[in-house]
Amino acid sequence: MPPNSAAEWRLNMTVKELAKIAGVSPAAISIVLNNKKGVSDKTRERILNILKEYNYSINKKKETVKKLCFLKYKKHGMLVEQNEGFIAAILDSVEAESCLRGYSLSIIVSDNNFEDIINSIDYDAYDGLILLGTELEEKQYTCLKEIKKPYIVVDNNMLDYPCNNIAINNQETVYSAVSYLAELKHKSIGYFHSSVNISNFAERNISFVHCANLYGLDFKPEYQFNLPPTLVGAYHEMKRYLSTNPVLPSCAFADNDSIAIGVMKALLEFGYKIPQDISIIGFDDIPFSAILTPPLTTMRIQKALIGTIAVRQICDLIDYAPYTGVKIQVGGELVRRASTTAFEE
Repeated sequence: MPPNSAAEWRLNMTVKELAKIAGVSPAAISIVLNNKKGVSDKTRERILNILKEYNYSINKKKETVKKLCFLKYKKHGMLVEQNEGFIAAILDSVEAESCLRGYSLSIIVSDNNFEDIINSIDYDAYDGLILLGTELEEKQYTCLKEIKKPYIVVDNNMLDYPCNNIAINNQETVYSAVSYLAELKHKSIGYFHSSVNISNFAERNISFVHCANLYGLDFKPEYQFNLPPTLVGAYHEMKRYLSTNPVLPSCAFADNDSIAIGVMKALLEFGYKIPQDISIIGFDDIPFSAILTPPLTTMRIQKALIGTIAVRQICDLIDYAPYTGVKIQVGGELVRRASTTAFEE
């Protein structure tokens, strides 16, 4: 039965009929309908105009949106929220690299309810997951088995756990810091150690003790000061230590720049001169380190590189499932500033 009207006839036209009107092959019509290559721009435009003229419905394939999830886990937030600039620099580079690779990025924040968050994520909405593991504890590693998409852990070496990760080479970086102090002829060394235990600080602790012994530096128990890993926390706790008139070594290593900066502020208030009375070296090279008085010698970590490699790794894992068990470490670079000097007898 013929269509009842010209409009109905147009709606029921076949590809073959449209091809005859356009003066092209049915294959050319199919190419345009599926938005594929194979016809010239001029021919494509003519076909599209005819399709529009005859009210032909074009069923375009729905574009697939590629999405990554960045899970920002916080146990207490001291390192994730209060380590000025470090985590922000990693996240900025993750966002930039994701965009460059055609992925949209969603950020989920988990406040000390890691297992609940892992089980509540809609994994169908994402192609992969990047987990900030700075404050992740070893007892929580088993929860990672519940992640239903490819994932990578950032800022945690995940020792003895089989997963993809990128983190700091703490052993090598601490070695560079302590060896530099030894080169300056220091004989005794102190340790401004974090009172909050995370995997990075645990690794730095082991490396520090080993390196102090390796270089024959005098490291006594009273030369270790356990301090909160934040600028304000380290400042107040160091003031408490200083009020007891402790004997200080000639130099010291701090687990991070925030601790070092807090300690330096407390020392200066108590009348100590830096580096004349004590040389101090930090770890991270956060922006504030360069504008102190005196500026802080520190180990610079390529924070942006960590974020960039994290995205590249997760993309490789998404594209090639067997790409597993890849662990990458980023080393540190010594930045010499005025908070350290050669030791004088």
